[in-house]
Amino acid sequence: MSAIFRRIPDSDRNIRASLYFGNLDPEATELLMYELFIQFAPIRYLNMPKDRILKTHQGFGFVEFKTVRDADYTLEILRGVRLFGKILKLKKAEPPKTGSQHQDQQVGSTSTPNQQELLNPNYIDIGAKLFVNNLNPLIDDQFLKETFSKFGTLIKNPVLKRDPETGESKGYGFLTFDDFSTCDEIIEKMDGAILMNAKINVSYAFKEDPATGQQKRSRHGDKVERLLAESAKSNNVLHTKKKNPVKKSGKVTKPSHNNHARRTR
Repeated sequence: MSAIFRRIPDSDRNIRASLYFGNLDPEATELLMYELFIQFAPIRYLNMPKDRILKTHQGFGFVEFKTVRDADYTLEILRGVRLFGKILKLKKAEPPKTGSQHQDQQVGSTSTPNQQELLNPNYIDIGAKLFVNNLNPLIDDQFLKETFSKFGTLIKNPVLKRDPETGESKGYGFLTFDDFSTCDEIIEKMDGAILMNAKINVSYAFKEDPATGQQKRSRHGDKVERLLAESAKSNNVLHTKKKNPVKKSGKVTKPSHNNHARRTR
């Protein structure tokens, strides 16, 4: 069984038969996770990255099954299960992208469509997309959602960029709203704010060429996009709803956390 925990070459891995698991309690060891997953399908490889100094796991890991079908079955069966009182986060591991190193240099560009899960299919993507940078490594997708949904309607789940191998946050992500006024307000109140002890940067994301996926020089939120959004709204094509109230102080608090986002200027 020790071979299960031994790192295997990337060329020998089947990323499509792999799952990412996270939100782990410190008591959830590699052996415990192995015993959990082996109940549903044969395991080929399991890894939980550890802190180099403390030698403790960092709350997430990867498990590879023998077949894609095994991974899908396990994902479905364990959806919503709790370990030590914490809901286990499970999702299919993301395969490394061709030219990922080049793409990583295009910081501020919008993410690929398969990462932008729609929260409400009735809303139209008008290009009200924000780029959030310098995020604390502890911030996850849910934290972004709960923090920024206070300002208005998110039409897609937040996209937090992660290393495909380790699952660690790259410190930046993307948010897609249903109107530009929400984005303008967020930039005004949150650009330069402190979020979990880190001073974040918020701006409109760079556009991408739909044909090539390459980053353009222009950002979202320009005059053309705003005119198109207004036209869609006037023709009852664009669905909108009332924004959630936000205190004028710009202070944002994530429920069940003690961390606050506060202005520093």
